[in-house]
Amino acid sequence: MNETPLKILILSAEVVPFAKTGGLADVAGALPKALKALGHDVRVAMPRYGRIDPQRFGLREALGAFPVPMDSHSDEARLLESAIAAGDATVPVYLVDNAP
Repeated sequence: MNETPLKILILSAEVVPFAKTGGLADVAGALPKALKALGHDVRVAMPRYGRIDPQRFGLREALGAFPVPMDSHSDEARLLESAIAAGDATVPVYLVDNAP
C-alpha cells in the first residue's frame, strides 16, 4: 500500500463474536479485518451488553468512569477493551458499558 494508512473507527450495535442478531454483526466483524489487511489503523466500538461475558472475551478497562450527557442529566459509563483476530494482527474492540 503506497498511500498513507487511514485511521478508521467503526461503530456498530453488534459485532461478531461479541453480539449477533443479524447480518450487521457479520459485516462489522469482517470489515475491520479486511481494512486492517490493507494496512489501515482500524478500531471498533459497540455497546457492552449484559450477556457479553467479560472472562470469555478478556474484557479489560480501557477508560474509567466518564460522564455521558443525556437530555437533562448525565449517566456514568466506562470503556472496556478486547480485540478480534485479523490474520497475524488484532483489531481493538471498545465496548461502552453503563452498568453500575
